[in-house]
Amino acid sequence: MIKIKLYRIPTGISSLDTIIKGGFPSGSLVLLIGDVGAGNREFAYTSAVMLSQLKNDPSMYNAMKQQLGTLLMEKEELKFTSGICYISFVHSKEEILMELERSFPPGYANALSNNMFFKDFSSLYFKTSISPALHVEDTMSINILKSVGGVKGLLNELVSILEANAPNNLVIIDSLTNLIRICNKSMNWQELISFLEDLQQRAKKWDGLVYLLLGRGIFESMKEEEVMDVADGVLIFEWIREAFSIQQTMYMKKFTGLMPHLTKDNIVRFDSMVTNTDGFVVINVKRISGRK
Repeated sequence: MIKIKLYRIPTGISSLDTIIKGGFPSGSLVLLIGDVGAGNREFAYTSAVMLSQLKNDPSMYNAMKQQLGTLLMEKEELKFTSGICYISFVHSKEEILMELERSFPPGYANALSNNMFFKDFSSLYFKTSISPALHVEDTMSINILKSVGGVKGLLNELVSILEANAPNNLVIIDSLTNLIRICNKSMNWQELISFLEDLQQRAKKWDGLVYLLLGRGIFESMKEEEVMDVADGVLIFEWIREAFSIQQTMYMKKFTGLMPHLTKDNIVRFDSMVTNTDGFVVINVKRISGRK
């Protein structure tokens, strides 16, 4: 009989990992789709930083391993990522580290920088000029893409970088929104979906975690559903109005190998917040009304 090892990789966000019984299944392609400011970017940042800190803090590593190890299901084992691979189509490394310095606890930026491979593709993407009569930036973008062999050349370079740096690591692709916008210049939608399907299959071989950031409502609902269908896990980040306040929340629309356990426990929504001491945290779990 062939023994299949089932690994859980912690997100590093302890307030979530304890609820989902250790972390996400290894090899998962996870779509983090969110409303503006609802927490999907902060989730990725916090996860990356906390996993990075584990590399340099044996006591923190041992404590988390012991705590989460008791929550695993039968035949499961805990696995920690080796490092962080950050692919950016939006910001430079310096911009991201500056954001961490300003908004997150002291030391977050250094913890991430010291354990991260960073590839900056942001120079290939230029926002449209404010003036509708000026399209110099768009022209620059097209010219640069031509110089690297077009969109397919860009995607081939991206895959090569991931093949070398993604195995057993946490990968953050920031963001799928911008990557798709770039590719839309010369590829049809089905080709883009085929690329994401290939990425999902490669993620199984890499056996780490891949986070894809996507702005909610950027694409029409049918295309958004297609992208969600490709991913192993889909986390939705949104704002919910409750009485006289607005609450930041997260819920899992799908997650292969994880959703059945959450359904059994009647978990439907995670209230969350971003603090300057812990980054992204889960502060409350909402369950199906009328059940305990």
